[in-house]
Amino acid sequence: MDLVGHRGCADHGPENTPSAVAAAARRLPAVEIDLRRCASGELVATHDERVDEFTDGSGRVAALDLAALRELRVDGSDERVATFGEILDAAPAETTLHVELKEPGLWADVRRELAERDDPPPLRVTSFSAPALAEIARSDWDPETGLLFGEYPDANLDLAAVLDCANVHPHARQCLDTDVVERAHDAGFGVYAWGLLDAAGDPSDRAATVRALAERGVDGVTTDTWDLPEP
Repeated sequence: MDLVGHRGCADHGPENTPSAVAAAARRLPAVEIDLRRCASGELVATHDERVDEFTDGSGRVAALDLAALRELRVDGSDERVATFGEILDAAPAETTLHVELKEPGLWADVRRELAERDDPPPLRVTSFSAPALAEIARSDWDPETGLLFGEYPDANLDLAAVLDCANVHPHARQCLDTDVVERAHDAGFGVYAWGLLDAAGDPSDRAATVRALAERGVDGVTTDTWDLPEP
């Protein structure tokens, strides 16, 4: 089972930044980041809709241009909000990059950025947004895609099939408490869990939860720390 550095392993550095991605990539086979579009049109790496949650600034990411975002500092560090291009610069070619699209309308620019690279990293594109994944399904480039969900496994497994996804990404608690992993595998999907800390309940229980997920047959799980034993 693969460990995937969630937001670049946010326990160890400022989340969704080039330094976090590079550090996680030295330790794990895969790293996850989030993308949104800012007011000036660039794709920027941020999970939250508002910068208040992760910087010293205030406002919606979609209402701030890149110049304004560059003035902010991430998680009390010297790091600035990064563009997708800067994340790609930090990601080694051998590290699988999980890119979560936080909204529709981003795929064309993601594809364009990757096409300009001589040696981009392997890509898995994920989203909670069916419209965002449908854009990829309609395009003439076919990266590995995955539907994120936290409830309604029956409906979401059906939706993932309609969207031609290779993977599904259920919450870790669903993987432990239901038969979603077995059913997803039977349907031909890879299974990558999220919400490890939520499922563990306490940081000290994450290693045991990772082992339990591996025993259930989960193919990968996102984690905020790389300080975990091999699953």
